[in-house]
Amino acid sequence: MSEFYEFDERSYQKKGGFWKYIAVALVFLLIGAIGTYYIAPVFLESGTNLAGEDAGAEDKTTIEETPEEEKSDELPSLGSKGDLFIKSDNPVVEISEKVGPAIVGITNKSTIRQRHPLWGDTYEEESEGYGSGIIISEDGYIVTNNHVIENADELIVILKGGKEVKATLIGKDSVTDVAVIKIEEPDLTVAKIGDSDQVRQGELAIAIGNPLGHALAGTVTVGVVSAVDREITHGQQQFTMIQTDAAINPGNSGGALVNSKGEVIGMNTLKTRAEGLGFAIPTNEFMPIAQELIEKGDIERPGIGVLISEVTDDMIETYGFPKGVAIVEIAPDGAADKAGLLPRDIIVSVEDKRVETIDELKEEINKHKVGDIVKFTIWRNEKKFIAPVKLQQLGG
Repeated sequence: MSEFYEFDERSYQKKGGFWKYIAVALVFLLIGAIGTYYIAPVFLESGTNLAGEDAGAEDKTTIEETPEEEKSDELPSLGSKGDLFIKSDNPVVEISEKVGPAIVGITNKSTIRQRHPLWGDTYEEESEGYGSGIIISEDGYIVTNNHVIENADELIVILKGGKEVKATLIGKDSVTDVAVIKIEEPDLTVAKIGDSDQVRQGELAIAIGNPLGHALAGTVTVGVVSAVDREITHGQQQFTMIQTDAAINPGNSGGALVNSKGEVIGMNTLKTRAEGLGFAIPTNEFMPIAQELIEKGDIERPGIGVLISEVTDDMIETYGFPKGVAIVEIAPDGAADKAGLLPRDIIVSVEDKRVETIDELKEEINKHKVGDIVKFTIWRNEKKFIAPVKLQQLGG
């Protein structure tokens, strides 16, 4: 008995006669098909239709040919109509080419005083920090993060192509972490600023900057907008930011977060240790600050020079504190220090307006100007008293 798939020579010979007829039939069919293929064009070219009638005769079933100039080999257009936001089939390539020159590197040169760990002697050492910036005007104004230029003795801007230009500090604001510097250089590429209020979760996000220093200048990373309006607390400040998974690293600070239209929608500022968690200050947040810094050199922001905390229910129960805002630390020679306030004092009202949260306290203080003398109601040791405080400038 033959195994499965084994070729059976005897069976093949027995059925060979039948297959010969099949082969002959296939040959005739093939010859007929070839003849039809070559003969058919003769009828068409001679102007005679298959019914033997002249092609010029009237025939209601005949479809008129489209004039030669109207013929088209293009497929019908599908999907949405209208102009695209970009011209390239790869938006990242075009964005890199057009927006990249508007993003610069920044070198922060400073001198720091060190103490020798063994001998205790102090000595000075030159230090360099690196960051990025966004060119926002043809005049050479560049917006960046305050922490990029902080404590700088000298600022150097590195343009696309590597040219180095000295920069001047125009103004800075530590509260919003925004600063503006200026260079004198012709033919600058200016970034197009977008409306960050229109940013949507899930849209394309391209980060451009100098991660890890100028050796990697102009690096482009791509991701999406992971979230909008993220409330992020960094240090003692709270920021509303755009979250992205586009790679952001040290040195990217002050660089641009760009949408698919090539518009800057944010300034890259923070990242977490977790991968894929980067944050950018929205343009609608930092551009008004930049404008005010250009016009005035600083942001008028009244304050009293304290570190504060809200009084919790546990604190009320444990220490007998009233509802309000507790002073945790006081800046030496600050407004609160000069007014005689102390740590553990509780601010319960400002100009007779009750305050129970940090936001409420800030709101009341911001109703006044730097230099105004404002009445604070203070609770200390189970007693209340009025403390006049001359508001000071914060930030800068």
